[in-house]
Amino acid sequence: MDSYAVRRQWPDGGHDYIALSTNPGEAQRALERDRRYWRRGPVRPLDHRVVAISARDFDLHRVRHGCRSPDCP
Repeated sequence: MDSYAVRRQWPDGGHDYIALSTNPGEAQRALERDRRYWRRGPVRPLDHRVVAISARDFDLHRVRHGCRSPDCP
């Protein structure tokens, strides 16, 4: 089963994932909510995007804060 999540790219080069879903539309709505949340903060993600990701990779990132691996989705 395909899964989708929101990838946030941070100014320090790290990234993280939020809002795992099997529905790309739900992931897109989560992206929009998250973008609104961060809009006024002093530190903001450089980029938000919906990506296809396995549940296993999503779970690995829960403990891999600030991942900078170039082979991540």
